[in-house]
Amino acid sequence: MTAPFLSLAQIRNRLILTARAILRDHRPGPDGRCPICRTADCPVSTAARNVLHAAEEVPQRSTATRPTEPDRDDPQQAG
Repeated sequence: MTAPFLSLAQIRNRLILTARAILRDHRPGPDGRCPICRTADCPVSTAARNVLHAAEEVPQRSTATRPTEPDRDDPQQAG
C-alpha cells in the first residue's frame, strides 16, 4: 500500500533506486555474462536500463515555478 501515501516524485525515486540495485546485481562478469541469468544479453538488466532511461528523461517541475497563463487564442472548454 504505497500509492496513496507517496507522491509521484517519491514513486519515481523508488523506481530509480530499484533499477540501480537490479543493475548492480546483474552486472556482467569477466566472461561478459550475467551471473544470475547466465546470458550475455540479460533481459532483466535491459528492462532496468529502460526504466532508468524513462524515469530520468521526465522533466521535473519545481514547486517554485508558476503555472503558465492560458493562451488567449485557445477556446475555453466547458468542464
